[in-house]
Amino acid sequence: MTVCLAALFAGDEQNSPAAVVAADRMVTMGGFIEFEHAVPKMAQPSPYATVMIAGETLTGTRLARDVADALNGSNPRIAQIAQALAQQYQAVRRAQVEQQILAPRGLDFGSFYANHASLNHQVTMMVDQAMSQWNLGVELLLAGVDFGGAHIFSIHNPGGSELQHDVIGYAAIGSGAIHAVQSMIGFSHHAGATSLEETVFRAYASKRRAEVAPGVGHDTDMAIISVAGIDWLSPDQIDTLERLYEDYTSSTAVMLSEQLKGLKLTTDRPEGEPT
Repeated sequence: MTVCLAALFAGDEQNSPAAVVAADRMVTMGGFIEFEHAVPKMAQPSPYATVMIAGETLTGTRLARDVADALNGSNPRIAQIAQALAQQYQAVRRAQVEQQILAPRGLDFGSFYANHASLNHQVTMMVDQAMSQWNLGVELLLAGVDFGGAHIFSIHNPGGSELQHDVIGYAAIGSGAIHAVQSMIGFSHHAGATSLEETVFRAYASKRRAEVAPGVGHDTDMAIISVAGIDWLSPDQIDTLERLYEDYTSSTAVMLSEQLKGLKLTTDRPEGEPT
């Protein structure tokens, strides 16, 4: 229950390629407790990448930090970080399946599959279905920069593989994801068609529009990831973006209202029409 968004900027004469990330601070615990926390829900697996977490915060944060710790001191490609996250996601899910489904029945993966044929058929089917449907309740969004440019990857249940979003130029996770993505579609965003400033504004505006979704908070964290590292936007910069967004929405509404006056519509009933 959150929104995390990443958008790519291809670079221009003034700025190198970058990934712009934005997220709220709404935290979900236990699947039903929600509150806005003071700490950003992001982890840094390298000096040039950040991982954003949607869903079960404790599980997702530990997963991301375990990968960050394992990569400490190295500078891998963004694709390698994505693969490590996907593998760790799969491993954490597998451990939960064993602990929550098999262990209460006196089984582990080895004994379950070794004795598959001798177990009660209905019980085997029930357990197998529960295992296949187990959802970790976590989504991960990775954004970063390497020698190949700026990249975005996402990891979803059941893990083991990752999705690359570079060709689209943006991606979002969480309960507000569809609103954020629709907003970026409305901006016709793609990495090579905008300035860095426009990309930052579009990411902020899309996060704000996602606040209509259940569980999305108002507090916003944003960063620009480039070859210079991760540059977090200051509270003053966020306040400036908020003012720009409010001006943009109000001026758009006023402009539309004025233009609609030129739209000739009538509800007059044609002469002779039966009543």
